[in-house]
Amino acid sequence: MTYSNSNDKSLDKFSHSLGQNWYHIVLVPKKRYAVFQWPQIKLAAEEAFEFVCEKHKIKIFTKEIMDNHVHLFVDCPPEFSIRKLLQVLKGSTSHYIRNKHPTLKRYRSLWNKGGMYRSLGSVSADVVKNYIERQDWH
Repeated sequence: MTYSNSNDKSLDKFSHSLGQNWYHIVLVPKKRYAVFQWPQIKLAAEEAFEFVCEKHKIKIFTKEIMDNHVHLFVDCPPEFSIRKLLQVLKGSTSHYIRNKHPTLKRYRSLWNKGGMYRSLGSVSADVVKNYIERQDWH
């Protein structure tokens, strides 16, 4: 999926508004447990984020699933508050992943409470995208 960069000032058009809701989001599993160290669970997480974001019309520009956290660069619909966005991402992906891997149901929850988010403008989008894509180099 492509996104507007600093050279393209285009905004999303909606029925009664024009705007851009770009966020860099970091989600952390409960107790920072390295749940995504196993390839089959990491694959389920990738599928989960793609499925959930498509279902809720959240555009994923890039994502990186590390052993013990997830980075996302997304564009969310204007009707979503950041609280609702985090709720949808965490709740729906937890449900999806834990249904594919029932052994994870022994934990009360998959994700830590809260999450990190930062709203972005087109100027910093390339920087964040590169940062997320280079996470696996560390």
